[in-house]
Amino acid sequence: MDARNLVGTTIDGRYDVARLIGAGGMGAVYEAHHAGTGRRVAIKVISTGDFTKDAQLVGRFHREAKAAGAIDTQHICQVLDTGTDPTSGLPFMVMEYMNGEDVQQLLRRVGPLPGELALRVVAQVCMGLQKAHDAHVVHRDIKPANIFLAKGDAGSVLIKVLDFGIAKVKMETASEAGDAGLTRTGTMLGSPLYMSPEQARGSKAIDHRADIWSLGIVLYEMVCGRTPFHHIDALGELIIAICSEAPRPVQDFAPWVAPEVASIIHKAIRVDPAERYQTAAEMLEAVRALLPSTNVEEDMIIGVTEAEKSAVARRLTMPPPPNAIAPSVSVPPPAPSPSIPAPALTSEGGTTDGVAAPTVRRPEAGGRANVPLLVTGAAIGIVVAGIIAFQVIGQPTPAPETGVAANVPTTPAETAAATATAPSAVTPSVSPAGSEKEERTVRLIIFPEDAAVEVDGKSAKVRNGYIELTGKLGSNFKVKVTSGGQSVDQDIVISELGPQPPKVEVKRKGVPGAPATTGAPGPATAQPKPPSGIEQKFE
Repeated sequence: MDARNLVGTTIDGRYDVARLIGAGGMGAVYEAHHAGTGRRVAIKVISTGDFTKDAQLVGRFHREAKAAGAIDTQHICQVLDTGTDPTSGLPFMVMEYMNGEDVQQLLRRVGPLPGELALRVVAQVCMGLQKAHDAHVVHRDIKPANIFLAKGDAGSVLIKVLDFGIAKVKMETASEAGDAGLTRTGTMLGSPLYMSPEQARGSKAIDHRADIWSLGIVLYEMVCGRTPFHHIDALGELIIAICSEAPRPVQDFAPWVAPEVASIIHKAIRVDPAERYQTAAEMLEAVRALLPSTNVEEDMIIGVTEAEKSAVARRLTMPPPPNAIAPSVSVPPPAPSPSIPAPALTSEGGTTDGVAAPTVRRPEAGGRANVPLLVTGAAIGIVVAGIIAFQVIGQPTPAPETGVAANVPTTPAETAAATATAPSAVTPSVSPAGSEKEERTVRLIIFPEDAAVEVDGKSAKVRNGYIELTGKLGSNFKVKVTSGGQSVDQDIVISELGPQPPKVEVKRKGVPGAPATTGAPGPATAQPKPPSGIEQKFE
């Protein structure tokens, strides 16, 4: 019997199926009513071949579902019953019925969410996850579609985590598939865009910190409308990126996001599990420090307005890459904003306001819809191992590309990080022979992105908020940026730290007190005073 065609039937002689709610790769979810009590419930009927053919797997599914159902928290969708329908032979799970929408549907409907709303959602998810982790239950598949905003009484909204009891079986089934997982079909699958590096490697030693990573990626998507690796189309490239690269700074895609929110995100998505929040309770504590309350009301559920998107928040200072070479010339950093103190550098190399890992940047394909990719855990491990073995064993060590010096910041985020953490006077060091004669390419941040740019009198195209300049150390470029009838002329020098200054901005018209031109970063553009809540704490 088809799991997607059960309307009008009775499952296990007890649940009368009323309507189809939704369907996916594993089966379908129905609204049903208990034949004895009339209680309305939601039933997930599993049709994946592995479940229907493997009695041991079915038994494991039921045990995991019951374990999740025993967790005492309102922030996990309650599992009321499990079983196998004798007529269809399909396993099923009975859950509490809820009105509302999941985060994936919400993002499609309203776009990126305000920082305060996103943190309130994450706070309640952390409450549910901590209860589950205390019971030694790891979800392993946290993603927007598994976070539900359930409508309550008097306009209240309760955040609930879905699909406990399924995720562990999905991952273990994929892991046990081994080499055969590359050729067999029907294996229950995961979602690589939200998968932690240890899951992507196919590791069997997965603990609760995998859920912390996934929740950090969900928070990243909630505030800027995309995941950090959304632009990567090739599966092998995606897996390698997840395993080896720190995700790009969230403010690269959403400059309006407050640095305190960005700091929480980048702490959660460190590649090394030991550098993330170690528990959901620890992440919850960090989130609560920025909120007046963790409650969510229906009237809060709105997207970021266009006016809010036009604002530029103070940039989160990212630590420089650990293998960056020391500067060989003395270049003073740009003058810090007088209204916002520059973050202090800690003895460990981080900053007092930033905990994010260094970022390795890659070109973006752009414009691709966020379609979840499905792969088995075992296949992922084999793909990564094969690609890495080919690159390490079969290929000689490549020389740096022409025009780009190795280990020199060439992106807006890297340039800003290096500039923000540079001392006021850099002690000269010995440079590699001939390094001053080599050309290198740096990226100069341009704001706004739709501005017209000329470099030495020739038109230059702005891509993803920056232009590229190529030249030797000390090369000088005359850059003119025009937007809204106003122009900025700025001399840009290529240094070991990247372009100096690293950004050219044309202030928008109508902003009280905004200067017509700017070179080095100065005070942030004046913004309307926020009404309440998290924005006030960020001032």
